[in-house]
Amino acid sequence: MGADETGPGVDARGARGLQVGDGNVQINVSALGRPAAQSAYLYQVQAIAPEVLTGRETELAELKDFCTRPDAGDYQWWRARAWAGKSALMSWFVLHPPRETRIVSFFITARLAAQSDRAAFLDVVIEQLATLLGEPVPPYLTAATHASHLWAMLDSAAAACKEQGQRLVLVVDGLDEDSGAAAHSIAALLPARPAAGMRIVVSGRHDPPVPSDVPPKHPLRDPAVVRDVEASPHAQDVRHDAERELVRLLHGTTTEQDLLGLVTAAGGGLSGQDLAELTGRQVWEIAESLHAVAGRTFARRPASAWSTPAARYEVYVLGHEELQRAAVDFLGDARLEEYRKRLHTWADEYRQKEWPAGTPQYLLRGYFRLLQAEGDLTRMIACALDRARHGRMLDVSGADAAALAEITTTQDAILESGVPDLWAMTLLSVHRDNLTRRNTSIPPGLPAVWAMLGHPLRAESLARSIPDRRDQLRALGAVTAALAEGGDRSRAGALADEVVSLANSASHQDPGMYNGLVDLVSTVARAGYGTHARKLAQIVTDLERQEQRTWTSEFVPRAAKLAWAAAEGDDRTHSAGDSGQGEGYFSRSYVYIDEQTRTVVDEAAAAAGAGDIDYAKDLVGGITDPEKQSRALAEAVWAAAGAGHVDRAQVLARSIVVPDQRAWSLAHVARSWAAAGKVARAEALAREIEAVARNTPDPEKVAWKLADIVEALAEAGYVDRAGAIAREIEDLALSIANPTRLVLRNVARALAAVGDVDRADGLARRLTDSVDQALTLTHVAQAAARAGDIERAEDIVWSIDDDWQEWALRHLARALAAVGEVDLAWSITDPVDQAWALADVARARAGAGDTDRAKAVAREAEAVAWSITSDPEQQARRLAGVALAWAGAGDTDRAKAVAREAEAVARSITSDLEQQAWGLAEVVEAWAAAGDIDRAEEIAWSISLTHYRAQALVNLASQVGAARAGPLIAQAVRLDAWQIAVDALAVALPDVLTAVADDLLSGQPGALG
Repeated sequence: MGADETGPGVDARGARGLQVGDGNVQINVSALGRPAAQSAYLYQVQAIAPEVLTGRETELAELKDFCTRPDAGDYQWWRARAWAGKSALMSWFVLHPPRETRIVSFFITARLAAQSDRAAFLDVVIEQLATLLGEPVPPYLTAATHASHLWAMLDSAAAACKEQGQRLVLVVDGLDEDSGAAAHSIAALLPARPAAGMRIVVSGRHDPPVPSDVPPKHPLRDPAVVRDVEASPHAQDVRHDAERELVRLLHGTTTEQDLLGLVTAAGGGLSGQDLAELTGRQVWEIAESLHAVAGRTFARRPASAWSTPAARYEVYVLGHEELQRAAVDFLGDARLEEYRKRLHTWADEYRQKEWPAGTPQYLLRGYFRLLQAEGDLTRMIACALDRARHGRMLDVSGADAAALAEITTTQDAILESGVPDLWAMTLLSVHRDNLTRRNTSIPPGLPAVWAMLGHPLRAESLARSIPDRRDQLRALGAVTAALAEGGDRSRAGALADEVVSLANSASHQDPGMYNGLVDLVSTVARAGYGTHARKLAQIVTDLERQEQRTWTSEFVPRAAKLAWAAAEGDDRTHSAGDSGQGEGYFSRSYVYIDEQTRTVVDEAAAAAGAGDIDYAKDLVGGITDPEKQSRALAEAVWAAAGAGHVDRAQVLARSIVVPDQRAWSLAHVARSWAAAGKVARAEALAREIEAVARNTPDPEKVAWKLADIVEALAEAGYVDRAGAIAREIEDLALSIANPTRLVLRNVARALAAVGDVDRADGLARRLTDSVDQALTLTHVAQAAARAGDIERAEDIVWSIDDDWQEWALRHLARALAAVGEVDLAWSITDPVDQAWALADVARARAGAGDTDRAKAVAREAEAVAWSITSDPEQQARRLAGVALAWAGAGDTDRAKAVAREAEAVARSITSDLEQQAWGLAEVVEAWAAAGDIDRAEEIAWSISLTHYRAQALVNLASQVGAARAGPLIAQAVRLDAWQIAVDALAVALPDVLTAVADDLLSGQPGALG
């Protein structure tokens, strides 16, 4: 970026997000992270493992020796014939690992839907590795990027385990069951040279042979790694009983045949109640039939981890892979299809009821896996877009992880279908964005309430679903403390490990977060985990040193001192006004309390602690600033609740006007109810807080998205449609008593985009902040220029604050250049902006048919671009713009030459991958405009950063025909947020943007305030 491209300096240190922009581009930057992964795969392993493993002491000892002995080698392949007991051995080992190991596993099985191919392996193993590393699952992974992320994460996890004195072990059972081995096998994904002492254990039958895509020198091709397993006598007895029972069922009563057919068709996971609904029989009849064969033909497994222990029930699967095959063969395609139709009808009935409470868990989890296994794309799309269903999944599980996984799986299936459904891809991307962001308002203290109420899985899921890393760490720390206090030291200890790992990982991405970790140190120390607290204190020290050296030559370890004091159990470092807690416990944002206000706050807290909340409210009522007033009330809430006046604290909390402080204070009240044993009151309040947090609209983001849509539709020529949306946004914004500045900015931007300069100017003048007004008036000036009113455009710019006037003039020059007015472009002195403006002039002249003038200006633009010597990213981007100008002027040879030079400059940037990626993304468009589409696409897919790869694909789509553009846009919205493709969608599929706008306006009551 050029030295002065962003205008006068804006100090954004400590900001959680920014909205910045100029006349052509507006970028919204959020500091929110993604939630750390939470794998529940061990529950599936438990469903495979026997209750007791007999006669395998020798094998278990050998497995332990292989996984722990330093010189044992990298690979071990346990082979045996069917029914030998391989899966029982492996699952038992995974659930009872040697202390010195950390095990990641995958069991390839056809008995459960979508658990027998490469895609399932990648999803499951990456999720487990992310959990082990305390990181989020990498977002928007595609078939092209899955494998590389797997290998990188295996290396990172192995190194992390080694640092902790442990060894990573990857266990893969059932290689012979891999349904994709003929083309893309799971075996080919296993690293040939495991890093950092990692061991890999696989099992399977002697046949089929090693898949053909496994490299020739891979360890799996070495006979020395093979360990033949003798069949377990117990397994053989089970086999004979099960096979006899299957034959009987296949010729049994209608009920018995239906039970077999439904469980086979469903891919497992149906409960007795589910089967009763599907067959029309009584539950007792189903139970009686299943009881007679359970343990032989059918295996009973505990329901998913979504169920609370008290509500846990059993589901049924076929007892072995061979039974699944035999049942499928006997029943035949026609009968299995009839059973699937019965399952679809059952699902449709619940869909029509909008997935009420009590919806079978199979329909919320297993049913989608069945659709995936069957390749039923139409129904997959319907499930992945069903908000009511995902709402019920959230209610049952406490998180959106499963819903997000459905969306990305469906998008992958659409992309693999040949001709991607761009409408569905876009709506899925919009829905994914909504799910990701609806957890941003969850108070970090809320998950601990669920832990105190005996719902640890819900507590952990909710904590991990919070996107902001600092809040997520606070939440996990509080859950750790709640679990420890409740006596669950094992789970609390594991969570404390995760907190340290996540804090370390997050610190690399956000070095300025050290202040937010001080409270976490105290929380973990109070929970009794001193070693973990000291590790966190060291992270704080390292981060503060790094951050302060950025701004000053002297290192003053203020936060570090507090952290080490907290780690040693000294809480005297907190101020009295903090009620023993740090700043981060009261509000998501820092609120400065001056000395005079502090006196009032302390007096109000004392009154509330004495039970006199009326006096406390009267005192606080004298504070006019709403943020400070809300903070004062929050402290009073803590004081009242701490003194046992929980009822009064709740009343006081509801009077807080700032939403996040109100939610955080109510979460503390709920914790107080839970601590007092008032379970019903705590749970009711916790559910209320959660529901309100998830359903509170974000007016600024809604306005931003709508303005993007309006600009894109207007630019694509759909001015009437864009104008209708802009006017609706304006009406909605003006109906609000106090719309925020960012709402006003975006409404003005939308009005400017459709040429309503007067209204846009009026709204811009309502903005009191000089930066907001300057940015918005620049949009308005550009709109006037596009409308041909040059004089007014210049008048608007001259009215802008002096600090931003030159910046606005440069961006107006580019707008004028686009309509052929070149004088202002020549007056620009900054080479970055001049090259940009001159390239725009050249394209405008080419568009008007004046190719000679276009070539002359392109030549000038190229010379200016080469004069940019201090910023290779900007030089690459400006050269790419010049290549576009040459292409527009009809000189494709020169366009290709300049595109090649721009690419070379971009690739020379090795110290900053983001700058390189940004440059290459624009080079892609240049190559495409020059006519070399294949080279452009090759560069696009070579870009390492996902966001810029998506942008490159969109840039490429703008230069090709509709048939080729659609799949490129679909890939882009799979990789990144839908807004990255908003301009391309306006051209290719404007109706979908209209639908999204309607949804944003009508789907959220009070969307803009």
